[in-house]
Amino acid sequence: MAKKTIYFEKLCGFSLTAVTEDGKITDCKFQQERDEVAVGNIYKGIVANVIAGMQAAFIDCGLERNCYLSAEDLPHGAEELSYLKTGDEIIVQIVKLPAGKKGAKVTAKLSFVGMSLIYLPNTDFVGISHRLEDTELRESLIMAAKRAKKKGEGLVIRNAAPFCSYKQIAEELKFLRRVYEKTAATFRKAKPGTLLFTDFTMPVRVMREFTEFDVDGIIVGNAEQYEELKAMLEILPGGKNIRLVRYEGKRFMLEETGILTQLREIFLPRVDIEGGAYLIIEHTEALTSIDVNTGSFTGGDDFEYTVYQTNLAAAREIARQVKLRNIGGIIVVDFIDMESPAHRKAIGEELEKALKPGRAPYKVLPMSDFGLIEFTRKRLGDQIASFFVRPCRTFGAGTEFTREYYVIAAISQTMKALSGGAEAVCMSVRPEAAKILESDEEFKAELKKRVGDAAVYVLADESKGNGEGNCFICKKEAPPRGAVQLQ
Repeated sequence: MAKKTIYFEKLCGFSLTAVTEDGKITDCKFQQERDEVAVGNIYKGIVANVIAGMQAAFIDCGLERNCYLSAEDLPHGAEELSYLKTGDEIIVQIVKLPAGKKGAKVTAKLSFVGMSLIYLPNTDFVGISHRLEDTELRESLIMAAKRAKKKGEGLVIRNAAPFCSYKQIAEELKFLRRVYEKTAATFRKAKPGTLLFTDFTMPVRVMREFTEFDVDGIIVGNAEQYEELKAMLEILPGGKNIRLVRYEGKRFMLEETGILTQLREIFLPRVDIEGGAYLIIEHTEALTSIDVNTGSFTGGDDFEYTVYQTNLAAAREIARQVKLRNIGGIIVVDFIDMESPAHRKAIGEELEKALKPGRAPYKVLPMSDFGLIEFTRKRLGDQIASFFVRPCRTFGAGTEFTREYYVIAAISQTMKALSGGAEAVCMSVRPEAAKILESDEEFKAELKKRVGDAAVYVLADESKGNGEGNCFICKKEAPPRGAVQLQ
């Protein structure tokens, strides 16, 4: 198994994490410090409407849209739903973020995730990760969990449990139990719409997820996150074997390491693959379509075999892109036509194999006579592209870049231009971007922290396209005409 390197960066009120294998991004996460909605958040809600025909209720959690609660996400299912009525107070947890015009999906079956355990209050149950396959190990861990838990508590044993001592698992259970008890106590006193519990910081959430201990190194661009990770690795089983590095280069870490270049490709529909072929990824309301195009690919002496090899590479890249972009729902792939039934079967198997590493459930159907493979995948969290682009607020048909995109681009380009020792630089960007940067005090403070006393100017340029910009060295005493000094 390839070793993973994890990159952490934090700036201007948000965190960004990228996981790479052999230099390629395989996973990426972002988190707004000011986010109101995050998977794992627990709210005190109030029942807004019960729809018996849908076997569901809509819960007002004080968010922009009411949340969807299915009967199956109530501890006692449809029976409990029949007792719910408008105005009832209820404690719920976000399991799926809002998307488009849909509100968040919530559950009343609360869960608190630790390194080795998932704690399920009010559920008398012990489960274990399917990835722990050794029968003897599974039985011993289940017995240990049953001894440690109280009546009416549920536990799911995670992959990291075999690396932990019984004492460590017991201590984590006590901690998770206290978190739940505090949350329940707050619920009793709080007003409807109150956020009762929010999941842990980005480093904790990421390290908790990557518990297979195949992480080779962690590179951190932020001092605060570095100290947090340093303390965490001291208590994390196997943590002392993970190389932790504080990045202190003159250039922006995500630019210097090539992470940004790969991230920019996430919101592009075209993805090049080996052999001259490429993918086109397109989203609709109902499904995501992925077309494998031949491009400059012309085949070789054995055309069928060459097509087969290209489709294999496409299957692997499709799995990577689906996980990286966090695509969920129905996905339909149109592969390059092949005649051999064995080859057609093998492509589906390769896609399944490539999708397997990861937490998201999926199901792959056999390739059809038309060369199509349909598969479904559960989207976990938000799509990374939404961090960088959003629907155009003027016309609605296209996209525009977000404040976070411009902040990252500005800091990256400024640090790069100043890395040679210049005293002043100017960024030339679209007027909308210039306005964002000029008025963002959080960005200016971050800029000061990263480039010191160097003079930085921004120039609004109507000729720049959406997301376009460049940064050039200028004279501190004589900046370009019309430029505004940021510091």
